[in-house]
Amino acid sequence: MKDNNVKWKGIMRLLRPHQWIKNGVVFLAMIFGGRLLDTECWINSILAAISFCLVSSSVYCLNDVLDSKYDRLDPIKCKRPVASGMVSPVEALISGAIAALLSLIVSILTLPWGCTVIIAVYLSLNILYCVALKHVVLVDVMIVAIGFVLRVVMGGVASQIWLSQWIVIMVFLLALFLALAKRRHEVVLVECSEKQEGRRSVSGYTVPFLNSALSLLGAVLIIGYIMYTLQPKYGKGPDSEYLYITALPVLFGILRYLQLTIVENRSGSPTKIAYSDPPLLITGAIWLITFILIIYL
Repeated sequence: MKDNNVKWKGIMRLLRPHQWIKNGVVFLAMIFGGRLLDTECWINSILAAISFCLVSSSVYCLNDVLDSKYDRLDPIKCKRPVASGMVSPVEALISGAIAALLSLIVSILTLPWGCTVIIAVYLSLNILYCVALKHVVLVDVMIVAIGFVLRVVMGGVASQIWLSQWIVIMVFLLALFLALAKRRHEVVLVECSEKQEGRRSVSGYTVPFLNSALSLLGAVLIIGYIMYTLQPKYGKGPDSEYLYITALPVLFGILRYLQLTIVENRSGSPTKIAYSDPPLLITGAIWLITFILIIYL
């Protein structure tokens, strides 16, 4: 019985439920679409988020199996279920297959057909990523960013909400920004010899290059968001002349993350930062509350 409990705990860790916060991107369609008071949108968005949580967990299972050799050399990742031996590779693959199947079932039975297509594209793209593309410089972070674009588009399709091209572009750029910040952390660890061997694509990055790329993306993000708040909507999406005010917390949030990345070298886990950094948590809450108040008041 004790062994079974350990096994189930290992499988739950393998699915990485703490990473499901990333799938909250699905709800951005409702926020930017001004439909937070629409019950049907909430139901569809929740179902879309559940479907994405399941499919993303299936990808984690495959990734951990393929990366177990490298994870054993990492002082932190060596504790992952497959690398540590808590879960066998076969059990991990079966768990991943079940999660992917459940994701497709939820999507097929409860959401528009376009959502099933998005889930299938995400799954196919991430299988390619796990097998080969994560070792290709720049392509690796681009795939991660595309995954977040698929999440926000999933939210729009599920709730039949029009998405501004600016929202899609900004989600892509923000995801790319976070992915490059994570790569920077890995490069720093390798250079400090805290990791004996990193992913193969890390050798194609340097700290100066990543610092420049992050600064560039941060600037583009801020400018893009300001342009979004100033553009006329013509009935599509939230329309208020005061939306530009929400650019202030966005500016602070980008600068804060740059500080954490470049000054404090704490960008190894964007999810952990999202949970644990008080300035970012407060900034995110201020942005969300201000945005909602401006739309609905």
